[in-house]
Amino acid sequence: MDKSVEMYGNTTLTNNLEKEKLIQLEYYKICNNLANKENVKPYGIGIIKKSCNEIELNIEQREFNNIFKNENEVNKILNLLLKNKVTPIALKDVLEDYVLV
Repeated sequence: MDKSVEMYGNTTLTNNLEKEKLIQLEYYKICNNLANKENVKPYGIGIIKKSCNEIELNIEQREFNNIFKNENEVNKILNLLLKNKVTPIALKDVLEDYVLV
């Protein structure tokens, strides 16, 4: 297998106007198992957002691979994403800001 995916954590959002509508967010740590070169960044991040109503289940996901060099670094950003309930649509902007700082 070329990559492994490990669930880091999850959280739930509620819509203030529609309390019955729940949004589930799941955060994943991705490791490229083939990345054994010194200059390769083996760790990435994924987020899955699930929301449903009486008729349908909506799933949105976003994944970025090979952006972190060590596991402590990826755990730090995953903790930040989970704490702030970042959704898949905002993941790219957050990562760009984090990596460029």
